[in-house]
Amino acid sequence: MSYTLYGQRGFGSTCVEAALELHGIAYDFEIADPLDGGEGLARVKSINPVGQVPALILPNDDVMTESAAILIWLGDLDGQYRWAPRPDAPERAEYLRWMVFMSSSFYSTLAITDGPARFHPDPATHKMLLHQALERRKQMWRVIDTAFKGVAAPYLLGEKMTLLDVYVAMMSHWSPRGGWFLDHCSNLAGAVRATEKHPVIREVWRRNFDLEVEA
Repeated sequence: MSYTLYGQRGFGSTCVEAALELHGIAYDFEIADPLDGGEGLARVKSINPVGQVPALILPNDDVMTESAAILIWLGDLDGQYRWAPRPDAPERAEYLRWMVFMSSSFYSTLAITDGPARFHPDPATHKMLLHQALERRKQMWRVIDTAFKGVAAPYLLGEKMTLLDVYVAMMSHWSPRGGWFLDHCSNLAGAVRATEKHPVIREVWRRNFDLEVEA
């Protein structure tokens, strides 16, 4: 049996694709767009009642959802910790802290952006909801960027690329757009650039973001 990943191009499933391929894990990819309001959403809800991707079907038919949880689980899966700090490593606490931070504090705001009607039925409120969600994302980027001020290593936690780098790099291509991330997150930008030079990441990003990264 193999893994099956439900996702959509450029969505949160992107980082799970990358993690599976970094670990050399074979998987099937099922396209399921949770924002189409029709067949795609129904497909997602058949696996994840919340109606969100990624959703990963494990070889034993268990279902994993929540991108940070999937990345942490995959990083620990084979006990080799090729893409995650070992449980007793000094970097482990920072790794877990910022993985969960990006999921709970940044990623969560996209639920508003992708469907403000889910949070207030009056369309007159939606413009303000969208504005506040965007400002919250900017604030959260500033928080993590400040936390990594002065880090000289090529990656966020040192000389080794981890799935935290992959997670941050993926989200850097979301909102705010128009080069905002590079202009305002100089402490993170170097790690993102280094991460995107990895051949696996280059290929996954090409598929999901139409992004060609120089080696």
